[in-house]
Amino acid sequence: MSPRIDQRALSKLGAKLQKDAGPAQARTPTATASAVRYQTQRNADVFQGAAPLGLARGVLGDTVAALNTSPVEAPALTPEQQASAEEVQVEATNHQDPSYLTDWLKAHPDPAQQAAFMDRFFEVYGTEAGQLLDLASEEDLPVLSDALDAAYRSGAVTLDELTAAVGSHLAGSVNGETHETLAKIVAGTGNPELITAYAQRELEVMMDSNAPDPVRSVAIATALAGLPPDQLQAFLKDNPDALGHVFKNLNDPDVAGSEALGRLLDAASAIQPATPESIKLFMDSIGHLEDNPESRAAAARFFMRHADAILAAASDASGSIGSEGAGRLSEFFTRTLFTEPSFEGQEELHAFITSKLGDMQTQLEAEARTNPPSQDAQRLARSMGSLVGAIEGGFLLSVEELNKRNEAVEGMTGLLFKLKDLLPSSSIPGLGTLQDLTIDQIQDWVTEALKENPDDPQDAIPFHQLFGESIFNPVLRGLYDSARLTSLENRELGLNP
Repeated sequence: MSPRIDQRALSKLGAKLQKDAGPAQARTPTATASAVRYQTQRNADVFQGAAPLGLARGVLGDTVAALNTSPVEAPALTPEQQASAEEVQVEATNHQDPSYLTDWLKAHPDPAQQAAFMDRFFEVYGTEAGQLLDLASEEDLPVLSDALDAAYRSGAVTLDELTAAVGSHLAGSVNGETHETLAKIVAGTGNPELITAYAQRELEVMMDSNAPDPVRSVAIATALAGLPPDQLQAFLKDNPDALGHVFKNLNDPDVAGSEALGRLLDAASAIQPATPESIKLFMDSIGHLEDNPESRAAAARFFMRHADAILAAASDASGSIGSEGAGRLSEFFTRTLFTEPSFEGQEELHAFITSKLGDMQTQLEAEARTNPPSQDAQRLARSMGSLVGAIEGGFLLSVEELNKRNEAVEGMTGLLFKLKDLLPSSSIPGLGTLQDLTIDQIQDWVTEALKENPDDPQDAIPFHQLFGESIFNPVLRGLYDSARLTSLENRELGLNP
């Protein structure tokens, strides 16, 4: 049998990736009597480049053994194996049960045989192949990811065949079919070329349909989360508008519980150092965290890992956070500090924020009697004021916009309670010093302040006073107060519709 020649024209993306990978190699027939050599070295011509699998699987919670990088001699499928492969593929499609596929693959662990199996499956079934794989169980995903990766690296499955398995608009996005499982299989390969081609195809379908497609957005985010950091950075830079289209669909009730956004934030957090593109991803995601615990937890992890870069990116040359940045950060604190449900890592975020504010305060104390204070100290005072204002803005958004008054009070109380050691001399009117108060007394104080002055945030929230009183330099205190108030007023830019 002569090598099969693909009839489909390469997509623009597929053409680019294959050009980058070097000359294409002729496809190996899936059933011959002779042996076929499958070279698994990453840099060999027979396999196109692929990233290590470990990182992508780590995002999805799986562990992947390192690939064998030595050449292997593997027999092509015998006539009996070819017949059994065809039979199980028919059974799988007739019963809409991908376990038939995974059972065959488990029984034939040789990468060459698996590549031949996947070759026929994608060639014969096209879009139906993608829909069937989307029904796979979680425990079978590693088997399918390994087989798809081996098939692609050997040349048995092409980028065009993979993208052809992605259904058109509405295909795979009704009756509970989310595409998310197919995306996990692709992400689990850890192969940047496969992942990028798949995500690009899903984006094309979503954009061409010109209609909301939330389940496809989940698939795109899930797939991109499987990219290694450098490849994710490249995708974000080359596709600056892509995630805007993805994020706007992630709040649909049908996908509100998805972990896709959380996975993507964790993947972006691994980009070191943070880049303008990764920070933009974080800032753009804030309006879509809503009540999802996984999304909130991942956003908190991103902030703790890259706080300095986030604040610098959101600030102007003077050190003050701009209006849009203040609104976004206010909503971030609304979602992570002042509204439920709680999430894993929330206490760590509280501790991080108090530590961050404490470090800023300590640096300002070094210039308590300097006149005039240095430019660095002035920028720091504005940055600290902006940060405190954004925290207070998050509190007010929770009270004013979300009607989460009790949750907001509880969140502010917990934050203040953790500041007791940081601000031991702060005096609470009518109650004494902060370090002597119980958490119930602090909650009563915040609650009463909110009741007495609900429309005057400067008086209703005592949080900023604790830090303002600790800034002894009058110039720095004035800069702190001004930046804080500006940031607080810009909270109205949060809670994007």
